[in-house]
Amino acid sequence: MASPAKAERPRKVPGSPTTVVETACPLDCPDACSLAVTVQKGKVITLDGSHRNPVTDGFICAKVRRFGERGYGPDRLLYPAIRKGPKGEGRFQRVPWDEALERIADRMRRARAEWGGASILPFSYGGSNGLLTQDNLDAKLWRRFGTSRLARTLCAAPTGAANMALYGKMPSVTYQDYPEAALIILWGVNPSASGIHLVP
Repeated sequence: MASPAKAERPRKVPGSPTTVVETACPLDCPDACSLAVTVQKGKVITLDGSHRNPVTDGFICAKVRRFGERGYGPDRLLYPAIRKGPKGEGRFQRVPWDEALERIADRMRRARAEWGGASILPFSYGGSNGLLTQDNLDAKLWRRFGTSRLARTLCAAPTGAANMALYGKMPSVTYQDYPEAALIILWGVNPSASGIHLVP
């Protein structure tokens, strides 16, 4: 039985030219880090912070620094697979992209025909839901299909509603204003893990 193919991490090829691409982090963190990505033969070789954003000034989090490793890591699946047998057995059969996409589309069409578009709930959330990647083509598809709408996001929407109910609207502070503060109290937060650019 065929198992899904796995990606191989690219290594720098001596003598082959590299290009540094200046870009921005796609995650939904408010820091909006600028990135310097070294690319060789169309593959990401290294990913580092760029100095174009004076707030982040070349420093990026460990999660983003390892994007290339995850993108080309051995555990990343490259092809669709269909489960064979009961859930939990871990048995899958590789199928072509066209077949996988047609199966998904067919099930969605059947659900809409029998129960209506609202019977489908696009259920998604992840760390890459920033301004560049969230609610673009996916939102267009789901709206045209008439699916149910999920308050984005699964964790932030309830938290935001609770905060608003308990405390009301609270304005934030830009990093550039912190040096002007006479006193800063960090309560229930660990900026060294979840707000690294606040630390300096």
